Amino acid sequence: MVPRTQLRDIRKELPLRVLSPADWEQWTTHGYAVVRRAVPQEHVERLTRALWEFEDMRPDDPATWYADRTDSPRLPGHSGLVEIYNHQAMWDNRQHQRVYDAFVDIWDTAALWVVIDFANVNPPNRGPRTFEGFVHWDVDTSRRPLPISCQGVLSLSAGDEEIGGFQCVPTVFEKLDGWLAGQPSDRDPMTPDLTGHSVVTVPVDPGDLIIFNSLLPHGVRPNRSADRVRMAQYISMAPALEEDTALREHRVRFWRDRIPPHEHEGSTRKRERDLYGPAELTPLGERLLGLTSWS
Repeated sequence: MVPRTQLRDIRKELPLRVLSPADWEQWTTHGYAVVRRAVPQEHVERLTRALWEFEDMRPDDPATWYADRTDSPRLPGHSGLVEIYNHQAMWDNRQHQRVYDAFVDIWDTAALWVVIDFANVNPPNRGPRTFEGFVHWDVDTSRRPLPISCQGVLSLSAGDEEIGGFQCVPTVFEKLDGWLAGQPSDRDPMTPDLTGHSVVTVPVDPGDLIIFNSLLPHGVRPNRSADRVRMAQYISMAPALEEDTALREHRVRFWRDRIPPHEHEGSTRKRERDLYGPAELTPLGERLLGLTSWS
């Protein structure tokens, strides 16, 4: 199903499963919602251990936090994007019922596919690995009609203004149509002019999931803590395109062969297919991947 209604304009037909009415109001007005305790603590701990290992980092040795890393240059500077996609712990979070139910609330449909996305490992700013943060859109806001999508980030560590993490500009989203109309014709459609607007850092606990509208200006706040490493998994879902046989086959191959959904753009010193076999999927996970049809 190709979505045609902007997410903020959806009139709910399905009952809310996870979001409260207040959460739904927050989502439609400010462009994001926070699902508290979206996954159990043991899920957080398993993926945290996996990321420490994948990055050859040790929690008790800060020197290992700044050695050669698998970061991808696809995001600005040393923002911590890690090219890991198919670890069992990541799939356990994707196919967790509460995570899925939250995206059912967002899209008002049960037939969803999960985005096979990456992780983030962001140590404190130090030396050449200094990262100043950014705010942008991941969609082209010059397109008409405007793109329809959402994104999500599952925090594996506590998030606050010191350690950084997800930040956004709700006041631009709230009045987006009027804001866009008042911008010059040669503006950057991927980077907003934030004059007169405040950037908000959303506090989270480990296991909390932030879901945000892709039209919400957002980004990553730098980690200015003394000794805390921020970790997160990016999780999003969208209506399943089951009629697209080629896309479905590609998605299954990504999972089965443990390959990234695009060519490696960062270090290739580690490849998932050399480290472990395919993740075990639940019946829900099979549908979220596209291995099994929703119908």
